[in-house]
Amino acid sequence: MKKILKLSAIALLATSTSLMAQMTGPSVAVSVSHMKASTDGTQTANAPAASGTVSRNFNIAALNFDYSTKLDNSWTNSIGIDYIPFKGKIGDTSRSDTDLVAGGTTNSGTNSAKGELKNHFTVYVEPTYLINPTNGIYAKVGYMHSDLKITSANITGSALTDNNISVHGVQYGVGYKGAIDKNLYVKAEYTVSNYASVDATSDSGNKFTANPETKNYTLSLGYTF
Repeated sequence: MKKILKLSAIALLATSTSLMAQMTGPSVAVSVSHMKASTDGTQTANAPAASGTVSRNFNIAALNFDYSTKLDNSWTNSIGIDYIPFKGKIGDTSRSDTDLVAGGTTNSGTNSAKGELKNHFTVYVEPTYLINPTNGIYAKVGYMHSDLKITSANITGSALTDNNISVHGVQYGVGYKGAIDKNLYVKAEYTVSNYASVDATSDSGNKFTANPETKNYTLSLGYTF
């Protein structure tokens, strides 16, 4: 009987170790996110400054590469990168204005601006608490970098002098990770992305300041090697 119990304990330990391996090691994943973008901003032209908030919802796919290591029987930690190979429009707004120009005359028309992110990547750490060998909950903290293109059209017909800008920010959130089999896993997470303030100026002196933020709901399917 003692031998049977000992063998059972060894088998259980081996199984747990095998299951733990599903949550560690190098992996690659494909994810789809529903993003709720909100941009607070101001536009200053010859007329008095205007401010407001532009909101937009969109879906976007990303690639994920990470490496997870076991810390102890209850914790793992992942270091990885999320890369979005597509462009994402974070804002598109316009307003009717009457601008004061030289000689005291006025021009009436529409001022507009839109922002588009590309080459977006996030480097992150992801400490994970294992509920059991195949399911865990995690916190996520990351640094983001992206190229931002701002396109502007205004009454005077001027163009932006610095419409291609490098932006950065921080991302934080929580999520769930679960193993499907010895290689496949799924993840579901909620994150918030806060970008640093973005400033741009047109050749006529029209100035834009924007503070983008996105709230992200993400599902991922991954493969552990």
